Amino acid sequence: MKGGKFDDSVLKKMIFDHIKHKRDEVLLGSGTGIDSSIIDLNGDLLVVSTDPITAATANIGKLCANICCNDIAAAGAEPVAIFVTLLVPPDFELYDIEKIIEDLDEECRHLDIQLAGGHTEKTDAVRRLVLSATVIGRKKEYLPQSIHPGDVLIMTKGAAYEGSSIIASDYEYKLTQILSVKQINFLKSLISEISVMPESKIAIRNHAKYMHDITEGGVLGAAWEMSQMVNCNVEIYCDEIFMHDETKTLCNYLNIDPLRLISSGSMLIAVDSENANKIIDELKSADILAKVIGSFTKGNNIYIKEGQKCALNEPGEDELYKIQEL
Repeated sequence: MKGGKFDDSVLKKMIFDHIKHKRDEVLLGSGTGIDSSIIDLNGDLLVVSTDPITAATANIGKLCANICCNDIAAAGAEPVAIFVTLLVPPDFELYDIEKIIEDLDEECRHLDIQLAGGHTEKTDAVRRLVLSATVIGRKKEYLPQSIHPGDVLIMTKGAAYEGSSIIASDYEYKLTQILSVKQINFLKSLISEISVMPESKIAIRNHAKYMHDITEGGVLGAAWEMSQMVNCNVEIYCDEIFMHDETKTLCNYLNIDPLRLISSGSMLIAVDSENANKIIDELKSADILAKVIGSFTKGNNIYIKEGQKCALNEPGEDELYKIQEL
């Protein structure tokens, strides 16, 4: 069995189709492209998301906090508290657990959320550390909007920020022949741009219709997931997607596709064409790169790369797992 997220078809058959019991308080539950649930508690909207860290070893406290908070931000909410479950093999050093929690708490301070609880356990059920977290956020109102052909898709920052940082940190020994120490350190530093909370706030106040942070499956995977969630197909202009030269070099050398590499830190924003430039200008004023990289369409899901049109299908295994097999 391949690593990473299950295919959407598997999730639908094995999980989503079996969730039959509903409550009125749950305004938004499980589904393709949905990263957070929204729960109405007598007018107070609770936004909840959960995610594990399984494909990285370095900086996992920082990654964990940001990845979960990004889901909350993509739902247009403010993250408030995080709960973590830490499972470690029996021979794991206690000192390393302490460092992870210190790293996690420091990132919580930066994000202004509280590490409010969780569970820590040594168990032979895992061969290496597994860190999973649930973040709780809040928002004032839930106003789902429709996406229509002609609406455009904005992408913030660039492709494969998270993937580049993970590979440079965990597999540095594979890169020393093609990248300088300065270039490798630059790729490692991309983890500092992993939060999408700043662009979320800007997008919300400028009438964004829908947001989706780019995680496993990369830009193309996130675009496909978004099309399923909003029930409108999308056309992606790959040549408009920004990518650092160091990421291009890394991916070419490892023979992986940067557009299908995990990319937390970048966000897709669906908006009507009239508001697109306003969002882009305000993002750029905040030193956040943003470009239109696609549009919603009546036609099929496609992506265009170097003039060639290709079908945009359900994402497969993230490219990061191919590194682990080398």
